[in-house]
Amino acid sequence: MSYCLNPNCQAPENTESTNLCLSCASKLLLKEQYRAIKPIGEGGFGRTFLAEDKSSGKRCVIKQFFPQQQSNIQKASELFRQEAQQLEQLGKHPQIPELFDYFEEERHQYLVQEYIPGENLATVLADEGNFDESQIYQLLNDLLPVLQVIHNHQVIHRDIKPENIIRRHGSNQLVLVDFGAAKLVTETRLAKTGTVIGSAAYTAPEQARGKAIFASDLYSLAVTCIHLLTQLPPFDLFDSTEGIWIWRDYLKTPISNELGQIIDKMLPSATKDRYQSAGEVLQYLNASPQEVFAYGKTPRKLFKKKWLFGSTLLLALAGTWYFTSFPKQSVEPQNISTQQSQPQIIANTPGLHAQSPDGKEQLLPLQHTEVMAKVAGNVARVEVTQTFTNPFNNPLEAVYVFPLPDEAAVDDMEIIVGDRIIRGTIKKRGEAKRIYQEAKQQGKTAALLEQEKDNIFTQSLANIKPGEKIQVTIRYTDSMKFEEGSYEFVFPTVVGERYISGEATNKQVNDTSRINPILGLFGGNKHGQDIGITVEIEAGLPISNIQSPSHQINATQEGRIVRVQLDKDDKIPDKDLILRYRVASNETQSTVLTQADERGGHFATYFIPALQYQTQEIVPKDVVFLIDTSGSQKGAPMEQSKELMRGFVNGLNPQDTFTVINFSNTNTQLSPTPLANTEVNRAKAIAYINRLQADGGTELMNGIRTVENFPAAKAGRLRSIVLITDGLIGNDEEIIAEVQKNLKPGNRLYSFGVGSSVNRFLIDRLAEVGQGIAEVISQNEPAKPVVDKFLQRLNNPVLTNIELTWEGTGRSPEIYPNRVPDLFANQPLVVFGKKLDGGSGILRVKGIAAGGKVYEQTFPINFNQGQGNPAIAQLWGRARIKELMYQMFRGETPEGIAAITNTALAYRLLSKYTAFIAVTEEVRVAPNSQPHAVKVPVKKPHGIGEEMSGGDVASAPEPSQVLAVLALGIYLILKRKNHR
Repeated sequence: MSYCLNPNCQAPENTESTNLCLSCASKLLLKEQYRAIKPIGEGGFGRTFLAEDKSSGKRCVIKQFFPQQQSNIQKASELFRQEAQQLEQLGKHPQIPELFDYFEEERHQYLVQEYIPGENLATVLADEGNFDESQIYQLLNDLLPVLQVIHNHQVIHRDIKPENIIRRHGSNQLVLVDFGAAKLVTETRLAKTGTVIGSAAYTAPEQARGKAIFASDLYSLAVTCIHLLTQLPPFDLFDSTEGIWIWRDYLKTPISNELGQIIDKMLPSATKDRYQSAGEVLQYLNASPQEVFAYGKTPRKLFKKKWLFGSTLLLALAGTWYFTSFPKQSVEPQNISTQQSQPQIIANTPGLHAQSPDGKEQLLPLQHTEVMAKVAGNVARVEVTQTFTNPFNNPLEAVYVFPLPDEAAVDDMEIIVGDRIIRGTIKKRGEAKRIYQEAKQQGKTAALLEQEKDNIFTQSLANIKPGEKIQVTIRYTDSMKFEEGSYEFVFPTVVGERYISGEATNKQVNDTSRINPILGLFGGNKHGQDIGITVEIEAGLPISNIQSPSHQINATQEGRIVRVQLDKDDKIPDKDLILRYRVASNETQSTVLTQADERGGHFATYFIPALQYQTQEIVPKDVVFLIDTSGSQKGAPMEQSKELMRGFVNGLNPQDTFTVINFSNTNTQLSPTPLANTEVNRAKAIAYINRLQADGGTELMNGIRTVENFPAAKAGRLRSIVLITDGLIGNDEEIIAEVQKNLKPGNRLYSFGVGSSVNRFLIDRLAEVGQGIAEVISQNEPAKPVVDKFLQRLNNPVLTNIELTWEGTGRSPEIYPNRVPDLFANQPLVVFGKKLDGGSGILRVKGIAAGGKVYEQTFPINFNQGQGNPAIAQLWGRARIKELMYQMFRGETPEGIAAITNTALAYRLLSKYTAFIAVTEEVRVAPNSQPHAVKVPVKKPHGIGEEMSGGDVASAPEPSQVLAVLALGIYLILKRKNHR
């Protein structure tokens, strides 16, 4: 493939044989020699591409100077030029990327350098866990000689951190990359801009003041070491009140006092107390313990400083956050743990073979996922089979974080080991985890399936024997989304990274490791972790208009069954599958399904009221558009959101008012008060929308609270909040609880999901608690039809104040949802019920239609027709768990946990408090052997750029957050000093 380097090109992907871009006619070969293959990084100052040198046929890296903000051009241009100069000056070195070329073409600067196949240490840390002492010794012995070479050329790197240290594939040699911040020692600062360079958490205090020295790199290297030892952010390892490093308190594995003192000696804030050269550190690194002790000092005496140091350091570091260094070279992750006892790959082992850009093969434990869905009417029964393999000569434990639909009733899990099928049992989650750990220690093969959130799950599989293949099958039931004869089947394939808010609780931060998967990059169209999806539809009636806005599909018909499959060229699991079709009958407007067993009678009712509003009956609205402009929206999602917004603004009714609020780390708004829907105000809004840029963290709570503070709508008007976001946040339950608690009466919230892999759980639940409706638009979907349908619904609420009553003998059924939502045009009402005594009766639906008219409809519920559809009982159990979870978004209660657990156990359902466990009877590997653990990497969701800004996903918080912490820190320090 050839990738167009024109930043404004709308379709940059081209075939390899093309010389000019088919979309914008730009040249595809730089200097008639370098061909970009795909983007692998993007930052505030430019983009990085995997490329090929046509003259040699070798892979390389192209860095393109392309600043996102005009104010950064001067600084970024100089940094870019410096990187080329420093690499050229340093010449060839096996642990420094070689500079191939540096030039300007088509008004853009380009740098071409050696491609380093491997994984950076941040990825290694995430995959393999904290480093031990021997690994830190090895790291220092590998990198200190490189620093000696750099410093001997009078160059200071200035940006040493785990992301800039790559472990080369094959040799495990460490390579120091990204010299975009490097400068000659004689240049103390960028005189014209005063710009401070480096990554704040690893920056030495003197460097933060613009006075970097050789020892500044040693400081950053030491901070890197303590981060690798503890797996904690560097700021958490420094006590700003006492002015001391407390990293030893958080060690996960003990280290020797000798290594501790060497690291301590690299960390003082005063440069005179620090090692002065890399050679000096090497001398003591390989010295006897007595020599190290004689030269060193105890940690607390060495670092205890005046109270002012804490505020000085925070001030200095806060300044560095205003600037972002050039994007780092992304690398193909090996993602296989390589601890000291490194397992060896078995020759010719079948398994997941993923080819990296350098042509080498990587082996990973998840070989394939196969999905088989059978749809009958309104219900889908889905079977997901994950095939794991072990390509190593040691037993393997694989851990895989994956999504399922947020309302899926997961009721079965089994594993296939050889010719044996072992069915999982449902247990309380704590008990299931205990059984799993015991089985792992005993050498038995065990599978554990857990629910982290309603739409995020974890599959753990312990003791896969070397060379063995094991299949895990998960089964669930889900209700089909339908409206006016049109059905939609959705299957999510990847979990998008969740942003963790700066206001997140400790529990939310701790949950990050469980809900965020390991991300990997995979070259070309062959991802390796392929997925196959087959959907068999038996509607009982002719179906038509089978289409997918997300994937290429093939459809065939055999008798009454229509079979839809993914095209062979579209099997990369990086976006939700969305499948839509129509049924040619009005009978689908109303459906009743029943089931009866020893637990009682269960029923599901699906219907769409045949009602419409007249134009004069539409209530005028005050509309607040709340649009996500965080970093995850960068690129195609942002443009799609803008297109939606333009359609929404131009489609409002004449009597409506509106304003626009966009949120990321902070909020901005078009107007603090609603604007009349005039031509002038619409033009003002369109201009505002067109200027929006995606950057920063997804602080949705700030946006929600801003809207909540708006005054209540005037009598006779409705306040409509339209949220547009991908919902990729970790504190989604907290957001839902906030809307539950504080949304003013008369206000409605409509949520709109934009992207290839949105958080549908958040999108759907916000609309439910906000008495609105939810829509999701996929990345390849045209905006206008979606806008038109949404505005039709927004303008046409058809039924309100809905009540459900039961007519029949015995106790009334237990019905969910408890609070029946208002219905909009073509929107269905879906109700699940359980009649404990199994007695039949009539369900009556009553509501208020347009103009105050009373609407009624009855549905006979008959449990005397045999057992019926067994899936209905599972759907009722899932609906009850969903209702109970609504009551605990503000905080868990013992009663709520018990009610959910008991329901899940009774209906054999996976939940937050239950789990499936399957264990072999026989011991299959040596007991207590500690299997080699691998977290399965996943592909970043389609269309999401390399910059997932903010919170736990980003490298650092925003300047405003740092300054806020700084102000509080100084206040507390001064207060403490005054009390002494």
